[in-house]
Amino acid sequence: MKSQPRDLVLEGEPEQLYRHLLRSSTSSLDDHAGVLGWTLRRAERVFSDLERMRLVGVSPDGTVRVDDPRATVGRLLDSEEAELDARRLQLLGLRRALESFEFDYRRGLQLSGPRLPLFEQVPPSQAPSVVDHLFRTSHGDVLQVAGQVEAGPGHDEGVRRQFEDVVASGRVVRTIFPLSMLEDPHWHAFAERRAAAGERQRYLPDDAIRVEFGVWGRSGVLLDEGGGPDGDFLLLRTGPVVEVFVTLFEELWRRAEPVLSRDAAARDRKLLELLALGFKDEALARQLGLSLRTVRRRIAALMEEHGVDTRFQLGLAVAGRGLLGNDRR
Repeated sequence: MKSQPRDLVLEGEPEQLYRHLLRSSTSSLDDHAGVLGWTLRRAERVFSDLERMRLVGVSPDGTVRVDDPRATVGRLLDSEEAELDARRLQLLGLRRALESFEFDYRRGLQLSGPRLPLFEQVPPSQAPSVVDHLFRTSHGDVLQVAGQVEAGPGHDEGVRRQFEDVVASGRVVRTIFPLSMLEDPHWHAFAERRAAAGERQRYLPDDAIRVEFGVWGRSGVLLDEGGGPDGDFLLLRTGPVVEVFVTLFEELWRRAEPVLSRDAAARDRKLLELLALGFKDEALARQLGLSLRTVRRRIAALMEEHGVDTRFQLGLAVAGRGLLGNDRR
């Protein structure tokens, strides 16, 4: 059975007494209290806290004993870190089991319980935690149709970090933005950062985006009700409804176009030029100083961005958009 948790923060009176004992000669607690100007009762109360942490002790002759802090504090840290590691493993196991728990729950609902509600209302204050949960518990592509970036759960710092972790893991994230965002002077840095992380972006005229939503695999849809920055969201989880939004997204994605900034085009121009000259992937990797995996992933991303299925079609698309041969020095 684990003992009562110890307060490991040495500050205030415990720190004052501990530092005094470390730099003082051997003496009784009563003597130390007198030097500090404390009552004996006060010193005993603070001393008991240090004793519970096994930082101090009392010798048979009644004097206070203080060992080398490198050993005592170090032992305390090692013990607590081991407990933290064990706790983290427990939490990791619980996190991994969450999806199977949810599957069992849904299975139980199908067999006997009430059906899942068609939707759940989510206030703006709770939307970031819902998005975080969807990122953690879902699998498959993340599909987003965004109307703005300065509001909504995507603006939350925790959600941004979660987004970056998900993209870095190799999970596909595709987002459709309105063309008007390209007129925002701060937009390019934001878009470039997300694109560099691995997000695939396309753009539609503003009037073609009538609804904002995100789809996490087949686990759920978070739909903006359109009530402005303070409006609620709807969380949709039923399978047929999620499929409707996946189909809607794919149709919008088909109509949308990639828009590459000059910086993005410059980064990929060398890759495209070498590809057009017939370089194989291994040769491309050597010429560009990249790993073979990175080169292949970037080519696949370019094919996706330009909506093509083959490298030959990629060459035609790039030539048609004038990304090669127009570099003005």
